[in-house]
Amino acid sequence: MDLNKLLVNSGQIHVMRILLCPDKFKDSLSAAEVCQALAKGIKKSYPDAIIQSLPLADGGEGTLDVIHEIFGGEWMHVKVNNPLFQPIHAPYLWVKEKKQAFIEMSRASGIELLAPKDRNPALTSTYGTGELIRHALELGAKKITLTVGGSATNDAGMGMAAALGFRFLDEQGNELAPIGENLRHIHRILPSNLKDQLSLIQFQVATDVRNVLHGPQGAAYVFAKQKGADETMIEQLNEGLIHLATFFPNASMAHTPGAGAAGGLGAGALFFLQASIHLASEWILELVSFDQHAAQADVIISGEGKIDVQSWEGKLISTLIQHSQACQKPIILICGGLQDVGKIPASMQHIPVYPILVPPIRLEDAMTHAADYLSQIGQKLIL
Repeated sequence: MDLNKLLVNSGQIHVMRILLCPDKFKDSLSAAEVCQALAKGIKKSYPDAIIQSLPLADGGEGTLDVIHEIFGGEWMHVKVNNPLFQPIHAPYLWVKEKKQAFIEMSRASGIELLAPKDRNPALTSTYGTGELIRHALELGAKKITLTVGGSATNDAGMGMAAALGFRFLDEQGNELAPIGENLRHIHRILPSNLKDQLSLIQFQVATDVRNVLHGPQGAAYVFAKQKGADETMIEQLNEGLIHLATFFPNASMAHTPGAGAAGGLGAGALFFLQASIHLASEWILELVSFDQHAAQADVIISGEGKIDVQSWEGKLISTLIQHSQACQKPIILICGGLQDVGKIPASMQHIPVYPILVPPIRLEDAMTHAADYLSQIGQKLIL
């Protein structure tokens, strides 16, 4: 395809249309900035191209910015507790006309809020996330979406629930602090005085993690180590997750895909909030009406900071590829770094991938000057 050539469709002149729909390049560029850099380069080689930018996110960091681009809304800044109960101000997005709140749990309970030496999933809590939910309730929210990922916690939403009025007692009737290490000591859960109000709210969780709550593929064994846990702590945290699941109305809740997201917050949202769990990539694409935009495009360009084996297995990239194939549209990928080349599924090996990080370019240079490199890639694309 040559964008400098005009195509003739049914006797009418048609200019090639390009849909740019990348995720962020973490620690380097937002998704919108990636679009800008690519468009700048593409226009140098293909000045007649019609370029539409549709910045995307995977449900983690940056998701609220994408939603804000779509719906507008007001940033609400709330004084809450961070994972170690230290005061911070955390934002969430409030769309008044829809009575809908979008809450990114990492803004209040994320691992990036703590220095590496302070990370300890036995002592951290999702209490701040619950405080954001409570604030949205006070505004009259009818629908609350939690995007989860990047958590510092392994409390299965115990902290979130405590901030919403649930109380957790040990065998002696003493109230427990809502932290990961206390899950295994819960003897009784007292319902919240907000129970009736909570039952009227439509809660949904968006995550790209499909892990169950406990066991070898659960929150503790898969994710707690990167949050600061050693092997002994991981075993104890897993015991706590198993114990909390004994309070669930049915055993299947702990085995729901996504229940183990954000240290078990997925399961906590199911249990305490009667939430539904959605694959974040599908939720985002539906939210932005991706299929409608794709239908009008001749070629789709997406990408993210790092494409590796996980990108092809349920993450945003693989979901985009599936939708593009369903729409019978060619797709091109760009990225900061390309890894696990030998693990690219056979069905996707034909998809062109343009990475920034190729010798002699170094990582620091690639991240610092990502916009310039993406512009160069955009200019060199063969479409």
